[in-house]
Amino acid sequence: MSKIAIINPNMSVGFTDKIRDQARTIAFPHSDIIALNPSFGPDSIEGYYDEAFASVGLLSVIREIDPTGIDGYVVACFDDTGVDAARCLTAAPVMGLCEGALRFAQALAGRYAIVTPMAVSVRPLEHLVRKYGADRDCVVRAAGVRTLDFEGSQAARAYEALLLAAQKSLREDDAEAIVLGCAGMTDIADRLKADLGVPVIDGVQAAIKMVEGMASLKLSTSKHSTYGYPPAKPYHGLFAGFEPVTG
Repeated sequence: MSKIAIINPNMSVGFTDKIRDQARTIAFPHSDIIALNPSFGPDSIEGYYDEAFASVGLLSVIREIDPTGIDGYVVACFDDTGVDAARCLTAAPVMGLCEGALRFAQALAGRYAIVTPMAVSVRPLEHLVRKYGADRDCVVRAAGVRTLDFEGSQAARAYEALLLAAQKSLREDDAEAIVLGCAGMTDIADRLKADLGVPVIDGVQAAIKMVEGMASLKLSTSKHSTYGYPPAKPYHGLFAGFEPVTG
């Protein structure tokens, strides 16, 4: 059995519950799925400031649970918040939603679009797309709604905005597939796929499947150089006692 930890770096318990339910629906029977939030952080992650703020909470969770025998981590934020830092803190594979979704999209379509809730996320996601080598084939669009609108009374309006933005990208950007640019959209992927008639890639599902595959192959994050454990040194103030656990 593989133990997969899905960490939502923001404080939206509703999003975490939604992600957990979706993960357990699509995960292999032999996967033990846990999903959790940090004890501090932003309510949602929208842009660079929220991303930096949320990264510390993400790392605090990994530091706490890694000794319990986690076989793989999914960082349940489409900004791939703190993923590189997390890979330095654990030997288990770590996958963010954007990277996982793009790897799937590259195999399914010649051109594809990420549809994200807010315009403030467009440039950060364009930078990620370039980092992952997908900038020639991927465009990023904003639906013009808030991330938290995909919960509660605003969910229907948020879906309509997402649908319109996706249709516009198929029409104007020559996109052949749509990538959902927010973890909170994970429960509407099948509906959007039916409405659009093209592949719709949910980063939560994609990242889980990639981590499950790496865990089943007993692969680990290389500590040879790039993702080596941080050097031992004291941390001060709020971060006293936050020295990395190096197994």
